[in-house]
Amino acid sequence: MQIGLPKGEAADADLQRFQAALSKLLGKTDPPAKILLAVSGGPDSLALLILAARTLPGQIEAATVDHRLRPESRAEADYVAAICASLGITHHILTPAQPITGSMQAAARETRYALLTECARQQGCDWIATAHHADDQLETLLMRLARGSGVNGLSGVRARQGMVIRPLLEFTKSELEAICANAEIEPVFDPS
Repeated sequence: MQIGLPKGEAADADLQRFQAALSKLLGKTDPPAKILLAVSGGPDSLALLILAARTLPGQIEAATVDHRLRPESRAEADYVAAICASLGITHHILTPAQPITGSMQAAARETRYALLTECARQQGCDWIATAHHADDQLETLLMRLARGSGVNGLSGVRARQGMVIRPLLEFTKSELEAICANAEIEPVFDPS
């Protein structure tokens, strides 16, 4: 599999926005920070991978968490591994030691962050980057509003929390899908 990185004015503008977001989140680090990208194979995380590959050569690794909740999840993780190999990026497939139980979304999220944190530490990464974007911000605010949160409870997704950074919060989902299309990468669409 050979992946073409996006080119043209729109791609350059996206890269500048991404670089500005990273600079705002991390400042200037010396030596440069090493970042583990959480890449599921969806359009959001593939756009993160594409932008980071162009912006941070030699400073990134990627990881895909296979929760083993769907029969196709391993094939999707292997697909991401192939894209990363094409870009020359080290990729890790992470699987939980125990099956996910209880509230699936909450348990899967907790397991995902635990696996990513452990992988980041093992690989010497300073940060974990996730692909939360502007649409996620809006969804979070609307969900909290619907639950009756007061003004103090209406905060959105944090751009930086512990070692997790979210450099795509100013990008919309449609912009991230366009980045994938420009790179001619077909994202995975998870029905969950």
